[in-house]
Amino acid sequence: MKTLNVIDPARMTIEERRAEVASILALGVIRLRTKPEPSAEERERPDLGFSPPQRVHTNPSSRVRSAVREALLAKQKGV
Repeated sequence: MKTLNVIDPARMTIEERRAEVASILALGVIRLRTKPEPSAEERERPDLGFSPPQRVHTNPSSRVRSAVREALLAKQKGV
């Protein structure tokens, strides 16, 4: 990892500032183009083909909505 430049930009020359900006942009481009290595946990986890639920906790109104939705789907299948 590159060390931080702690020099006050007001004390830097134009060339030093340009070089600093260019290096920051270059690191950003490299970071965008490189694919991160998966962790050991991600490599061992099987792909289920669908995303996991977004919420862990639900409130009672969402359970009621789910029950109503399931009842309507069951009714439509029966028709």
